[in-house]
Amino acid sequence: MEDKGIPLEKNENLEDWLKARDNNAFPKFSISKGEKPYPERYFNFSDAILPIHNLVEKSAMAAEAQIWIEKCIEKIGKCKDERERTLLLNKFKESDPIMYLNNHGQGHVNKVIEKVSEMLHFFDRGHLTSYEGFFLLCSIQIHDVGNVFGREEHEKRCRTILEDKAKPFIPDKFERNVIEKLSLVHGGIINGDRDTIGFLPDTRMLHEQKIRKRLLAALLRFGDEMADDSSRADNDGLDKGIIPEGCRIYHHYSASLHTVKIEKDTENEKVQLNLSYEFDSDLATKKLKKNGEYRYLLDEIYNRTLKLERERRYCMRFIRPYFSLDGVRVEIIIQHAQNPIKRDIIRYTLEENGYLSDPPSDTIKLFGEEIRSGEEEVQHLKKEWELQC
Repeated sequence: MEDKGIPLEKNENLEDWLKARDNNAFPKFSISKGEKPYPERYFNFSDAILPIHNLVEKSAMAAEAQIWIEKCIEKIGKCKDERERTLLLNKFKESDPIMYLNNHGQGHVNKVIEKVSEMLHFFDRGHLTSYEGFFLLCSIQIHDVGNVFGREEHEKRCRTILEDKAKPFIPDKFERNVIEKLSLVHGGIINGDRDTIGFLPDTRMLHEQKIRKRLLAALLRFGDEMADDSSRADNDGLDKGIIPEGCRIYHHYSASLHTVKIEKDTENEKVQLNLSYEFDSDLATKKLKKNGEYRYLLDEIYNRTLKLERERRYCMRFIRPYFSLDGVRVEIIIQHAQNPIKRDIIRYTLEENGYLSDPPSDTIKLFGEEIRSGEEEVQHLKKEWELQC
């Protein structure tokens, strides 16, 4: 019997939803032969991969350090000129070889499940089938584990772990292939193309059930994009100053983002994603290192929200028949570091207007000339608050 799809009740989590599904909604299996129900397979897989989740940040750090050492040895070994070797050594000393990731482990996985569930609450048609929910949850579990081998192209490196940890509970190789492909397209580039979801077939039949692979991939991808709030930041690491300089901006970004919530405007019926940031003037007036350059956190927020808007437009291409997210509303509060009464508020909305095109980076003023850049905001705060910085 093919499942026709069952909606998530308001505030219901996708894992709880899967747990409640009837065994007859999945492909046929035999309990007498030792085959487990599909919800049990998922939770067994989730338990098995937990130790990997707990190692992601440490393993990624070790892998990046090893890659950096190997590059140093290779490049320096090719230098025949002593002056060139010295210059290269100095360049390596100034680089940021250690990637101190924000949370990519179980906490992040739970947040992605939460955000995907939030989107599914707004579906008014085309609800997930039980089988689709199984695949979506498995791909959420595995999507970031490739980081244990290093950050670069991590989305392409989950097969080894998937075969090791999933095979005992998901013996069907066709099902494992679906999980791998869904996790593969959650980011990155395939054959030089960023349209990674487009490489998937729209709908596939597997064991006589339809699987909307592009829909599932888009839900994972945008859920991952939304799951970047304060729960991912290492606040203790920031307070103690142990996070490498080139990685602090990522943790400050997450730490400042306290609310990511989809809401429906009762006046115009639009469904929008609300982002709320808050940080103090000391941080606002400090430049942070990223990829060898320095920028204000405010400019980082602008670029990240523009990226989020690009991802919204891209993912909605595959989700929109069932749910439409119409824009991204952003509120940024900069609190005076010494005076709790004083604060500066920046608000803007990212949505399609006029001729449709992807918003490029560093073009926040296209959405409002009054939106101050990081440098303009620093000068504004200096003038309004008489800050000395």
